Amino acid sequence: MNDPSPILDELRAMAVFATVVRSGSFAAAARSLGLTRAVVSHHIRVLETKLGVPLAQRSTRSFSLTPAGEAFRVHCERLLDEANDGIRGMELLRAEPRGEVRITCSHHFGSKRIMPALLEFRRRYPAIRVHVAMNDSNVDLVQHGIELAVRAGPLADSSLVARRLVREPTMLCAAPSYLRRYRAPASVDELEQHRWVLYPPTQRAATVRVDGKEIQIPVKGDVVTDSAAARLAFVLAGEGIARLPAYDAAALLASGELVRVVPEAETAPLEIFLVHSQRIGPSARLLRDFLLDAAAD
Repeated sequence: MNDPSPILDELRAMAVFATVVRSGSFAAAARSLGLTRAVVSHHIRVLETKLGVPLAQRSTRSFSLTPAGEAFRVHCERLLDEANDGIRGMELLRAEPRGEVRITCSHHFGSKRIMPALLEFRRRYPAIRVHVAMNDSNVDLVQHGIELAVRAGPLADSSLVARRLVREPTMLCAAPSYLRRYRAPASVDELEQHRWVLYPPTQRAATVRVDGKEIQIPVKGDVVTDSAAARLAFVLAGEGIARLPAYDAAALLASGELVRVVPEAETAPLEIFLVHSQRIGPSARLLRDFLLDAAAD
């Protein structure tokens, strides 16, 4: 294999020569390239020695190209332009992020809050492929090759990095049809006597706070679900009371399709976190920051 170093030296000298021509002097080229004037002169001498002809007539204040130098400068300037164009082209590629990212979220919250943000992310970064897994269970991120997960807290796995995405107010709600069949609870004590839509399936009590005091209310009901979308549908159908986040309840309360029950009973806010492992790729970091910024707006 031939040693590439001589041609590399000559290519460097050609770039220096093109810069001298465009700058108008050795001194100006030296300043532009961050070299000394002596180094610039050395590169030109290297070329003249290699070519066997003088390229420029030099004086202390100016220089002029010889006929050989005039002919050769065309090739040198073309070389310099091609190099600069190549670098600018790669910078443009870097300016448009590329890659792919995998994210998982629940069907209900994902449809309401994550999908609109993902659509905007795709409009802004069309070269990034987005894989979205809608799943109401907490899948293993490493096992499924998922970089970002949207989960309700608190989180059990301390090895994951969690950034709070949403802190959503919640409230106890029921449909008017339910309250017509079963008299609306007049106090916290009466909540225990009512039917509930149980979510998650393990729910055995509802926690409320009244006048700064936390109260645990045993709950029971004939409908049990692991889906937030199903919970809302059952509540709207008059199947019972449930604690709903504001993003589900607000518009329905305003329209009269839902009624807030025992308003003095405060319920804890719903906290949703963006979760990932300690190390994630650049596309995942970009999406993480985008979602956090979108949630903060």
